[in-house]
Amino acid sequence: MMLLLFLGEVTFHTFNNQTTEEIRYKKIHCLKGFTQIRLCPDINQTFTRADDKPWDIKTNRFGERIVSEEQNHTNPAKIWLIGDSMSVGYGLPSRETISYILENEFDLKIRVIAVDAIGTNGILSLFEDTYRTTIEENLPTHVYWIWNPSDFIDDEREKKGIQQMFYPFHFYLSRNSFLYQKILPATKNNVYTNSISFLYPSSHITYTNLKHLLERVSQNKEQWRILFSWGMAPSGKPDTSDPNYDVANQFFIKAGFQTIDLRKKTEMMFANQKKIYIPNDGHPDQELAKIFAEAIAVDYKKQK
Repeated sequence: MMLLLFLGEVTFHTFNNQTTEEIRYKKIHCLKGFTQIRLCPDINQTFTRADDKPWDIKTNRFGERIVSEEQNHTNPAKIWLIGDSMSVGYGLPSRETISYILENEFDLKIRVIAVDAIGTNGILSLFEDTYRTTIEENLPTHVYWIWNPSDFIDDEREKKGIQQMFYPFHFYLSRNSFLYQKILPATKNNVYTNSISFLYPSSHITYTNLKHLLERVSQNKEQWRILFSWGMAPSGKPDTSDPNYDVANQFFIKAGFQTIDLRKKTEMMFANQKKIYIPNDGHPDQELAKIFAEAIAVDYKKQK
């Protein structure tokens, strides 16, 4: 059996002499513990988007996405952007990311505490790990979280029980074995929308996880802002039929957290034919990144 697997792997490597884009992208991610995904430190790679546009991603020694070499040495930024692929800027060249716009157009330094395809508990774990290892004088005064309904999917996929024990095997095989990729294709990278057309119930695991997260950071909730925009519908337009944004927005407000609702502005910019979504993908494109950056800059300067 092992011989057949070995021969199969050799065959795949022989006829696939170039590493696929998907595997290349997976290899810039590292595993913390049994199930926590992080960006690997000191990454400097270029990838190709679904619309064939190249994009680059660099990380510092902490595994945080950076947009300037200065951030490689020190990052005393008081503004933290947390979250998943939307916050990390999946598919965006460095010069089009939220953090680049804030740094170069608004003279604001920002620290990106985000990893693609993680759910609510993963975001909390990443935030707390970073907070705990940051010296007091560099702790954030402002925390911005771009929330989107993909957490409903990611939270359902969260590894528990015996799955935690076997997940590292899956993690490394999916990055190194062509045969494994063919036998067990990976879940598609977390995109900005999941074409949700129904309302998730209040009993959903995401709301349970959100309550836990908000309780953990409640002492500093005046620092937090939750940002909302529209995801992309299959038609390529803003998915204004998704009811979960309204419910989630009210959920955060009821818990005492301030929200920044950018849905109307997103619709208006889309109507003006701005590049809101990455074609054939759905993640925020450069114009939506500008909308988020401007909202953060306005809110930050208003509070100072």
